[in-house]
Amino acid sequence: MSKAEYEAMSTTGYANAKKLVDLPQVEACVESISGSGDLYTSTVPVSDDQFESLQDQSSLLIDELLNINSLPIEVTSNAQLTLAKSQDIPESNFKQEASRESLENLKLESTLEEMLLYDFQIELSCLGEDLAKAFEKNPLLPGAILTDQGKFKGKISRQRFLKIISRPYARELFFSAPLSRLYAYIETDVLVFPNDTLIVKAASRCLQRPPELLTEPLVVKFEHEVYKLLDIHQLLVAQAQIHKLATRLINQQTNQLTKAKKALDDELEKGRQIQIDFLPTEIPKLPNLQIATCFYPARQVAGDFYDVFMLPGDYLGLVIADVCDKGVGAALFMALFRSLIRVFSGQTSLYGLSIVSNDELFCCEIETLSTTCLDQINALKAVELTNNYITQNHAQMGMFATLFFGVLNPLTNSLTYINAGHEPLFIINSQGVKESLKSTGPAVGMMTDAKFKIHQVQLEQGDILIGYTDGVTEARAPKGEFFTLKRLLSLLEQPVSSPSDLLERIKTNLFNHIDQAPQFDDITMLAVQQIISERLR
Repeated sequence: MSKAEYEAMSTTGYANAKKLVDLPQVEACVESISGSGDLYTSTVPVSDDQFESLQDQSSLLIDELLNINSLPIEVTSNAQLTLAKSQDIPESNFKQEASRESLENLKLESTLEEMLLYDFQIELSCLGEDLAKAFEKNPLLPGAILTDQGKFKGKISRQRFLKIISRPYARELFFSAPLSRLYAYIETDVLVFPNDTLIVKAASRCLQRPPELLTEPLVVKFEHEVYKLLDIHQLLVAQAQIHKLATRLINQQTNQLTKAKKALDDELEKGRQIQIDFLPTEIPKLPNLQIATCFYPARQVAGDFYDVFMLPGDYLGLVIADVCDKGVGAALFMALFRSLIRVFSGQTSLYGLSIVSNDELFCCEIETLSTTCLDQINALKAVELTNNYITQNHAQMGMFATLFFGVLNPLTNSLTYINAGHEPLFIINSQGVKESLKSTGPAVGMMTDAKFKIHQVQLEQGDILIGYTDGVTEARAPKGEFFTLKRLLSLLEQPVSSPSDLLERIKTNLFNHIDQAPQFDDITMLAVQQIISERLR
């Protein structure tokens, strides 16, 4: 610039320039922007050893000049006028490597080496102008790998390079200076990934960087110290493509699972219908006898069951049972237990012949009975036979059932029964709970040759016999509280007119307790009442 222009510079710019000129042992050169006018130069000889220490002082002033409207300054050593001679960059040093697979062919496990990578390296000794020319010639180049005598040093992005060059006088400071000077001002942490890093993993890590570094390209390292650049935009596009692929695969799998679930639900619905068919479709109707039942499985199929059927001699068989566990396995064993009880009790006959003959040895322990009837006792042999069949043929499954099997004589109102580890049944009348029918033996299917005691009780006119499974007493409220036996007994103590009214009262209180909570276990109840005949009133 001219002398007049130089003298008219701002006070701040002039002061900084003067500081550089006055630095001992430094040559400060004030160059003309237009290339014409007087040249102001102050030269003081320095040794090579002093030059390195003086660079730090001059660098601080250069940094100030980059941020104000001041004149350009170039600092060199007397001993070495240029840090590095400008070198021509061979064309082969820069190339775009097409990915082995297009974005459309990316997979969930695709790695960075499948991306479009940029192979451009430049020595720190090269001038800033060389890098500017490379960026100008290759507009898609996101940056450059910086090397020092062939060894990896770092990287400089196009965005950061252009940002620093756009400052006042930065071109004059860095275009004719080695890249090492520029890199000293803009060096940042470099994110380096192995070439076999998953694309989704690299993208996630890049997005965790500070906001000012989000757009910086990342470095991909290959074997033999080969480094290449990956544009962050291309990485995020690849991540989006993989996300789209993952979404499509998830949708396909969801559709497959939906179809499979529907098929399974259809099969379970068939199983539910089959299981319902195992329950008595019609309750036997006997004079002076009212029977009520309810059955609410926790799932589509259940392990609970009840049964009411006629036995030889016009006796009435009453069964309520709970197979361990829930779901399909329990439902299958429920059908097996129910069928075995019916078959071994003599309910099934062929050409008038009972499966169980009266003269067979009976191993159950018989308590003192008020009335003795072989037909009732022989029917109860089904419990022992069922137990032995399950333990001998299905012991490896570990399945068992708690079970109450009672045989009622409708003429005498005597109930002969076995309670195989089941919840106690209750006999209630107008005053409340009259008697409790507790367990007389272990659960069916737990041990071979188990012994079951036979008990007998006499039902009076108006008495109600009620049986239930533990799904009643262990029903849970939304906060986890159990319904409890105590609460059930409080309902049984209240006067009731019929078995159906009793079950309705219990169900109302029970489901109010459960409210919106999921049903934890199957709920089953059976109630029988001996009513007074109209002719006897």
